[in-house]
Amino acid sequence: MKRKLAITATVLQTMCFAGAALVTAIPAQQADEGATGPAITIYNQNFAVVRQPLHLELQPGVNEIHFTETTSFLEPDSVMLRDPLGRRQLQVLEQNFRNDPVSQELLLSLYEGKTINFRVNNEKTLSGKIIRSGYVPRIYDYRNAYGNQYAQGGTQPIIEVDGHLQFGLPGQPLFPALGSDTVLKPTLHWLLATDKPGKLDAELSYVSGGMRWQADYNVVAPESGDKERHHRRWRWRR
Repeated sequence: MKRKLAITATVLQTMCFAGAALVTAIPAQQADEGATGPAITIYNQNFAVVRQPLHLELQPGVNEIHFTETTSFLEPDSVMLRDPLGRRQLQVLEQNFRNDPVSQELLLSLYEGKTINFRVNNEKTLSGKIIRSGYVPRIYDYRNAYGNQYAQGGTQPIIEVDGHLQFGLPGQPLFPALGSDTVLKPTLHWLLATDKPGKLDAELSYVSGGMRWQADYNVVAPESGDKERHHRRWRWRR
């Protein structure tokens, strides 16, 4: 039994050192020429490089493009949009990244100074004026590279009910409608110009934080003899 444990420990130790030296990144999908799907490469420092196709229908003049299939931790200064075949030039006149998807706190800020209804105990409703929403926008922090780059804080909301001020919400807020400038998901927005209008299979690439990988190994070693050892490797992407 002791011999078996010693063999297992030696094999595990060897595989762990080999695993640490072999890879620094894990490609989730091979990005061959002509590939149609997204590709992601995850690095050790809690970040990844994402490449994905983007099908555009460009018109003469200025084109306004919105794209919502991005991660929440996209680094705006790393975004590149291009023609992978190099047949068409894209001129990015303006680029914005909205990472403030609509939430209860955000809607409260849009209705500051206005009166809305609140549902209390799932039956009764009352009116309250939003004096302060308590919402603080998410701020991009370039110093926190490859992590949670978007810092967000907040304070308690202040609501006026029946001429009295109170901290905290009196109930579930009932909003008349979404604001005209709200987004449901993180959104990239471009103003583009091109030398050749028409359909374009463009490529979007960017760096994103908030991703890491982990490898686990299972080894089965025989008690005696030189029988083949079996091992299984698992790779996790988070």
